[in-house]
Amino acid sequence: MFEQINMMLSQITPNQEIQFLVYFAAVIIGIQLAIYFFYQYYKIQDVNLKLNRILLSFGSFTLLIVLGALFMNVSRHFVTNPNFRDFFTRVGWIFAFSAPIGFLSFIIVEEFSSIMNLKIVKILTTLSFIPIITVIVVPSTRSPIFIISIIFTLSGAYYILNFQIKLIKKSVGSIRKKILQFFIGEIISLTSLAFAIQVGLGILPPGLNEFVYYVGVAILLTGFIIMFFSANDFPPFYEFEWKENLLKLFIINQKDNRGLFYCDLSEVIGQIRSPKEIESDLTKSLREKLLTGGIMGIESIIARITDTKNEKINKIKHEDSMLLLDYGIKPLNITYALSVKKDIASHRHFLNVIKTNFESFYREILLNLDNLKEKQEQFFSGFNTEIDRLLKD
Repeated sequence: MFEQINMMLSQITPNQEIQFLVYFAAVIIGIQLAIYFFYQYYKIQDVNLKLNRILLSFGSFTLLIVLGALFMNVSRHFVTNPNFRDFFTRVGWIFAFSAPIGFLSFIIVEEFSSIMNLKIVKILTTLSFIPIITVIVVPSTRSPIFIISIIFTLSGAYYILNFQIKLIKKSVGSIRKKILQFFIGEIISLTSLAFAIQVGLGILPPGLNEFVYYVGVAILLTGFIIMFFSANDFPPFYEFEWKENLLKLFIINQKDNRGLFYCDLSEVIGQIRSPKEIESDLTKSLREKLLTGGIMGIESIIARITDTKNEKINKIKHEDSMLLLDYGIKPLNITYALSVKKDIASHRHFLNVIKTNFESFYREILLNLDNLKEKQEQFFSGFNTEIDRLLKD
């Protein structure tokens, strides 16, 4: 076997080595890109935001496509033995045909049902196994049966592109920009397949064949670089309706139940969508102040009833809404209360971001609240700007 490998390597021309090394650079970038998508997902997986599974779809699709093309290039450049060449080519096709399966299998969750039919996705995912089975059992990859089976993979690929277009239209803010970037990079990368097919068929003269090869690799690299920018600092993907369910935000000093910051989130969202002049938010009605104090009162009552004074309440049902609660990191005695129409995972993450940013911006002031007896809320009025930024993203 080693003698056969040595013989194959000795027959490689310098031109073939250069072509492979150029392509291998694209392979390395593609694999790094896929790993980075996986890393971005696992970095925030504990928040349980199902839509972030799109990162796993992007990573799997990229990795499988790259590996498929790598095996085919190894077969084309280095393998002269017909049996080995057939084996490497089949493995390459298996990886390539698995790409739509890798993408679709991660988005079969209820959260995506508003932009796609989950039953159709399951059917397409199942049918995408047919080309894989075919490439294993057919006597040759030039068999008409094999060529016909590719239709199932193309159907899955078409659905994936259509899904991404709908996802871009449905998304907003920075998440929309990131998905659009990936889509553009993906289209550019897939364009290189046309060049790869021309080279693989060997129908062009040698000089022109090499030129087409290098142009195709350059296009592939360009697409990968754009996709890499899309993966960089990918934001948490909240549920599509998360903003529509936001009501109000309260930040409270636990020691005296005084409100430090208040924001009518529904009003801010309306202002962002339809800009207009609104009244100052520095002073609130008596009802809002009572509700601010009432949050601590509700917590105290429940703590006494359940005899769990040292445990923190995370959620309170309040009329037709929910109050989601979070607490400052010790030694800060702060309560964060987010009023929402319904409790979804995105709201929990949003509240945690608010807590992290608030304590980061005002930590020194919060540590000295006992020395600030009058109008504490005035020190935190600038946090409205951060709320605006978070809601615009």
